[in-house]
Amino acid sequence: MTGVDRSPAMVELARAKLAGRTARILYGDAVAPPVAPRGFDAVLVRHLLWALPDPAGVLRHWRGLLRPGGRFVLVEGVWGALAPVGIPAARLTAHLEPLTRNVRVERLSDDSLLWGRDVEDERYAVVATV
Repeated sequence: MTGVDRSPAMVELARAKLAGRTARILYGDAVAPPVAPRGFDAVLVRHLLWALPDPAGVLRHWRGLLRPGGRFVLVEGVWGALAPVGIPAARLTAHLEPLTRNVRVERLSDDSLLWGRDVEDERYAVVATV
């Protein structure tokens, strides 16, 4: 497992929490992680893509990090009623379709245990194989 964060404080906290385990926590930008290409079986990201200026470009870059048969596991959504923010599942899957096969969306909004309460906005996970 390799984690990347651009906050030195979060890197140190993660390293402390994972001490003694086989995990690498690196300082860097998640958009272009400081790792070698084709070195990963999965790219797992939670609530990040919606905040990036070019999600499609980031997905293309991350595609190059995956080994053949690797997977994207992306947890995203659209939050808020008055001024919604996020990335709709349809837009995310459209970005993934030219890069992957077997794109699957799992709706997560209906599981209140995941969020600590009932939610009505769009929350989902996308799993896509390269």
